[in-house]
Amino acid sequence: MTIEEFELLIKNPEGSNLELKQAKYSFNEDKDLPDYCAAIANERGGKLILGVSNDGVACGTNVYNGTLHKIPNEIFSKLKIRVNIEEINHSQGRVLVFHIPSRSVGQIVQSTGKYKYPMRVGESLAEMDQITIKQILNEFEEFTSTVVPNLQFIDLDKNAIERLRKLWAIKSQRKDYLRKDLQAVLEDLSLMRREGITYAALILLGKEKSLQQFLPSAEIIFEWRAKPNQIAYDYRKIWRQGILTIVDNVWEAINARNIRFPVQEGFIQKDIWAFDEKSVREAVLNAVAHRDYRDSNRSIFIHASQEFIQIISPGGLIFPVTIENIIHASAWRNRLLAETLEKTGLVERSGQGIDDIFDKTLKDGKGLPQFSGTDASTVAIEIPARIEDNKFISYLEKVSKEKKNEFTLEEIIELENIRKAQKLSNIKFKNNFLKWGIIEPIGHGRGTKYILSHEYYQHDKRPGVYTRLKGVSRDERKLLIVKHLKRDKKATVGEINDIFPELSRKEVQNLLQELRRSKQLTYKGNRKSGYWKTVD
Repeated sequence: MTIEEFELLIKNPEGSNLELKQAKYSFNEDKDLPDYCAAIANERGGKLILGVSNDGVACGTNVYNGTLHKIPNEIFSKLKIRVNIEEINHSQGRVLVFHIPSRSVGQIVQSTGKYKYPMRVGESLAEMDQITIKQILNEFEEFTSTVVPNLQFIDLDKNAIERLRKLWAIKSQRKDYLRKDLQAVLEDLSLMRREGITYAALILLGKEKSLQQFLPSAEIIFEWRAKPNQIAYDYRKIWRQGILTIVDNVWEAINARNIRFPVQEGFIQKDIWAFDEKSVREAVLNAVAHRDYRDSNRSIFIHASQEFIQIISPGGLIFPVTIENIIHASAWRNRLLAETLEKTGLVERSGQGIDDIFDKTLKDGKGLPQFSGTDASTVAIEIPARIEDNKFISYLEKVSKEKKNEFTLEEIIELENIRKAQKLSNIKFKNNFLKWGIIEPIGHGRGTKYILSHEYYQHDKRPGVYTRLKGVSRDERKLLIVKHLKRDKKATVGEINDIFPELSRKEVQNLLQELRRSKQLTYKGNRKSGYWKTVD
């Protein structure tokens, strides 16, 4: 934005949805910034301008000097929206323009500041009232159930309709459906009505020419890269036809690049494939069912390599679905389309179906699917292709038989998080895991971490990893501190912390206090410049 464009914007703000703030020396990064960004996003987007008075006079601002480059990432991590920032060198001083995108239809951007759902009231902010919240959540007009103007029955693929009829008959266990007239099939599935043919029918059954004319963004683009980080693709294919026509072709293109991993389990060898057909089909059809078709500038992308397959679709997660509850929560964006996919048996059910993908990926020893790249306008699921630890599930099966207890998917996910990052996210599982002897604590108090038990690492034939993760015991650490002080006579907390870089300063302080209570150490001097020494 040039200075001239900026001046014009300030003088003629109509339709621009501006928020002007003087913010000459401060604008709270943890409260004001996320609150105003969320409030403007909830008003369908706009601009937050710092360094300009309420009456539109530039005065300059010193906020975020030296840290401005970090702000977009911080906003994204808090609000899951991508905000672009322009720095304008105005004659009256530095001005910052925050370009804030609109929230998605039917979704509210939640803030991490003073307010949960902020809204602008005059020149200040307030908590969004229940009427406004209800209006936003109910503003969905289900896109795929609306009629496509001028779309005719002849614009649909006859073979695709016949396949739809066959799949519906099989799923419903109704052979008489096979005798239905093709137009009657569409009417009975609500894909066609008196006013015309719906977008759901076009997405499912449309000919290439029809989609090109009426909904060109309803395409799937597949790109294969031998190495995931390379820029150029090795293979690319675009499909723009009804999903019933192309769904098998999409899988065939992916499967042509599949890799087999033979896995030995006792006397039995089984094959695990990099790309599991059921998981891939579920993820692709999930993207088709839940993408935002109003976004006419973006398509569904499938990125695949020897390391993973990633399916990216336009439209963020739908309230109340979040990455944290995605296995269990579900919500509609394209109800008619999703229900038709369920009625044909192409998807397990009209909800998310993500739990099946998690279950299969974990049981194949590949770890957890990831959702990096998911934000307010995009859903991206990355399914790992390579086996990480196939002994993990076999160990859980062994424990399950011994304890006569089946692990739930939630419990397996929690144990996988402990295996990968020594992190117990959901405290409700802790007592049972400890009782069953499948996890062990490391440390005490708030800094406690958890690892899988020694029995698991023996089962995995990697006892050395257990020893490394378990580390030095508390008593051994205290002996090292005493040994150090006997040799060096005295030491500050910082010097003792150097012995245990993996511990926080507070954890080291706790060890020192225990040694003082047992009369092995004493502290000399004041709090800032004092030191620890052994008791004479």
